[in-house]
This record gives sequence, C-alpha cells and structure tokens, in this order.
Amino acid sequence: MTRDAPVLDFQPRHGIRTGELFAVEAILRWPIRRVGAAIGGALALPSGTDRSLLRSLSGLVLQTACAEAVTWQRPDIRLSVKLLGPHLSSEDLCLQVCAALEESGLPPERLELAIPEQLAFALDDDAASAFAGLRDIGVNLLLDEFGHAFASLVALRDLPLTALKFDRLMLRGLPTDPDALAVTRAVVETSHAIGLSVCADGVDLDSQRMTLEHLGMDEGQGTVFSPPLPPQDMRFYLQR
Repeated sequence: MTRDAPVLDFQPRHGIRTGELFAVEAILRWPIRRVGAAIGGALALPSGTDRSLLRSLSGLVLQTACAEAVTWQRPDIRLSVKLLGPHLSSEDLCLQVCAALEESGLPPERLELAIPEQLAFALDDDAASAFAGLRDIGVNLLLDEFGHAFASLVALRDLPLTALKFDRLMLRGLPTDPDALAVTRAVVETSHAIGLSVCADGVDLDSQRMTLEHLGMDEGQGTVFSPPLPPQDMRFYLQR
C-alpha cells in the first residue's frame, strides 16, 4: 500500500433555511492506493508527519485553494480553509495568508480560516495577534470542530471570530434526543448573542436539517447538500 500526493476536494456549505450556497470548504485529502487502485481518502494527515512539512503544506493549501476560488467567478462565495496545528503558531502565518491572497487576487473578505477548537484556546500571544491582524484586513475566522474538545463558550469572547462550526459529533441524537436538542439550541443562541454565525458539519439527514432550521442554525455542510467534490466537479456545481 502506498500514499499518493495530497489533493484538495471542496465541499459546499449551504444556508439551512434557504438552501442558498454561502461557502465552500477546501478539504485536504491524502489518497491511499492498493494494487494500483484508489480505495479512499483520509481527511487527515498521516500520523507522524514532520512539523516543517505541515507548515509548508499549510502554505501550499492556502495558495492552491485561493487560486481555485478565483476561478469560480462567484464573488458571493466564501472559501474556508482549515489551518493545520503547526501553522497556528507559525511566525509567518500572516505572510503566508497575505501572499496567497495577493498572488490569487482573492479579496480578504472571501477567505475564511478555520481554527480547530482543540488548538484555538492554546494560542500564544503572537498567534493571537496574527489572527487579530488578519481580521483587521477582512479575513473571516471560524472556530472549527466545536464540541470536539468541549471548550468554554465564555472563551469565545476573547477570540476575533466571525463564526462557529459544530463538530459532526454534536449532531448525534438529533432530532430525537432532548439533551442534544437543548445543547444545540443553547449554543446557537449564545453564539448569536455574541455576534457569531453558526454552521453544522455532518448534516447527512433531512430530518437533521429541518431540526437545525427550527433551532436557528445558519449554515450546514454534509451529504444532505453535497459530498466533497474534486475541483472540476465543484466548478460545475457552482454553475447550477
């Protein structure tokens, strides 16, 4: 079994209530091949990947995704890119983001950087300042995988965020579990109260989508809308 070079797929993110397309997430996929045939792709990097490689890969993902987003000819669509762990403490984070925007011509307000929850509250002062600087130029910041590490909602006030994204684990139990309903409603209401939009990952059932609409969720991503798509299919999707 061998690993091919990583590739980017793209998954749409739609309005829960209207179905309108709001954003597209770039998803890093590392295909695995066996006997010459692709058998799937892991949406995570192989364990033990060198930190310097991760840092370089983060920059490459930013450049590639921004360049692809410019070809969509949809100025209303945000591009969401998840940052890798070492990138969050990288001194050249701002430089890499600004370089990707300048080289591609993508406006800053069309870029959304997704910060994994388990890493967001361990940021050092330099990284926090870098994110504040990126917000100043218009880049959106999303707290990703919320619920994965059960971070305190109070801490959300201390980060220059624009959005919060539920981890797919948070949707387990919907729409029938009353505890899951209560937690989801509380998080959505609290997030809205502090000015954050809220989206959900892993919306794979229409019953989930309808429940999330009732609870006030803003956006959703999952197979009920579309699975991750390769670049050429994403371009076709955007033309529908």
